Parts: sequence; C-alpha cells; structure tokens
Amino acid sequence: MDPQITFITSLQAHAAIIDPLMQFFAFIGQPEFSLLLIPLIVWCLDRQLGIRILLLVSLSGAICDIIKITFHTPRPYWVTTEVKALGNYPSFGFPSGHAQNAVLLFGLIATWMKKAWISVVCVIFILLIGLSRVYQAVHYPLDIAGGFAVGLLLLLLYIKFEKPVGKFVKNQSIPMQITLSCMGSLILILLSFVALLSLGSWQIPLSWSTLAFQQSSIPIAPLIPHDTLTGAGLFFGSAAGAILASRYIPTIQKPSISVRILNYVIGMIILLGIWYSLKGYTQIEGIGYGVEYLRSILAGIWITGGAPIIFQKYVHCFR
Repeated sequence: MDPQITFITSLQAHAAIIDPLMQFFAFIGQPEFSLLLIPLIVWCLDRQLGIRILLLVSLSGAICDIIKITFHTPRPYWVTTEVKALGNYPSFGFPSGHAQNAVLLFGLIATWMKKAWISVVCVIFILLIGLSRVYQAVHYPLDIAGGFAVGLLLLLLYIKFEKPVGKFVKNQSIPMQITLSCMGSLILILLSFVALLSLGSWQIPLSWSTLAFQQSSIPIAPLIPHDTLTGAGLFFGSAAGAILASRYIPTIQKPSISVRILNYVIGMIILLGIWYSLKGYTQIEGIGYGVEYLRSILAGIWITGGAPIIFQKYVHCFR
C-alpha cells in the first residue's frame, strides 16, 4: 500500500477523537474564512496589513492553480476507496492551496505582530491546517509539503521585494498603477491557459471522475481555471481599490470599537451580496469565466477601496 494512503487511513481511524479539531482547522483554511477575516483586518484593524495579505493571497491562489494544472495530479479520494472523502474540491491535488495560503496568511500576521508566542501559534495553525486536509483525504502529505514550500517561497520573495516594487509602483501615476495591476492580473490568466495548452491531448482519466463522484457526490472540474480567475480578479480589484483609496483617504482615523463593528457588518453585507449574487452566473457556459473574473474584481475593489472610502466619509472608518 502507498505509505501516503496508509498515513491518511491511520488519521481517519481516529476520527472519533480528532474529527472536530480537523474540521475546525479545515474551515480556517477555506477561502470562505479568508473572505471573513481579511476584510476584518482591512476595515477594522490594520488597513495596510490587510491589503498586503489580500494581494499576496490572491496572487498565491492564481499561482497555485497554474501549478496544479501543470502537474495535474489526483487527490487521494479520486483514486482509492481505502480513504473516505471527508471533504471535496474540484481542482487537481498538487500543491495544496490551503497549505500555501496558510503560510502566507499566518506568516504575514506573525511578521506583523513580531511576538514569539504569536509566531508559535501561527506555525501551529499552519501545520494543523495542512494536517486537516490530509485527514479529509483531499490531499496527500506531499501535496501539503509542496504547498508549504511554495507558500514559504512566495513569503520570502514578498519580504525581499516589497519595498523596491512598492516604491516603483508609487512613483507611477495613478492610471499607470492601475494599468500595471491589470497587466499583472492578465498575465496570471495567460499563464493558466498556457498551462492548459501544455497538457496537449492529455485527458482526465475516467476512473478519477467516477470514483471522485462516488466518494463525494460532487463532480470534479480540474481543467476549469476558476481559482486562477478568482485570484487574478481579486489581485487586480484589490490593487485598484487600494490605489483609489490612497487618493481619497488622506488621513488615518481610529474610530471606536462600536463604529468598527458597524463598518464590518455593513461592509460584509455588501461584500457577500457582490460575491454570492453573481455566483450562479459563473457556471454558465460562455460567460462563466468573465463573470468569475468580474465578481472577483468587484469584491477586491470593495474591500480595499469602496468600503474604506465610504466608511471614511459617512461612518468615519480609518484607513
């Protein structure tokens, strides 16, 4: 038996004990959790930190999807009934996007807080998020290791190049800054289609699709680059929103806790309205790709630009 499958079955054998913990950390690794957490940071805690996290996580999501298509490896529950599908995801397995984004999200939080105990907690969260994905049989341990490696590489590159790249961008006019953001977004999309073309005549084995559906009752669609479109759209939208906000929010204000809570509630109602009102259209053949990209752009603009500007003018939210 594959030692990776053996490891997964050994984890699942202790489901009665560890399942609540694993499901909790699996949720923390989900995009839905980031959709709740990152706006909280942007609107109520530290706007610049939140923008950095959103830009980097968006970029990471698109890069991960491109790598997944390039390697096109299955998830454990696609290939064997020896494991139980306790979760599901339609994309390929390597590397783990949840593990990759966990390194970036909690890595940035740790570098921002600069406290040893917080860094330890962040590392524990990263490791348990990765372990939870193995427990759910949606990833092999090597997928998790790959996600950690790619996430760490992106984090180190960010730390090294943030200042020179940021300085270069700030020296450009606002229209040029937005143009550069758009170009970066489109390059990500182009790379995803290059990855798809590199597959040539390769097709998804019927056994993968069949077994995955039997295990989870949800069909797989790993050759549809939804994650690239989402990541690229969020990257462009959040960058554009941040650029516009930097122009229209000249000063930093720190409102009361009650005002911050109000800002967050109002902001999330509108954000969820943007996100889920368009979700059904993302599956329509022909226009689905465009809608996926558009709703991600709109969500990004709202998080980093629209909401902060409105809060500043009407309910006095700080930058």
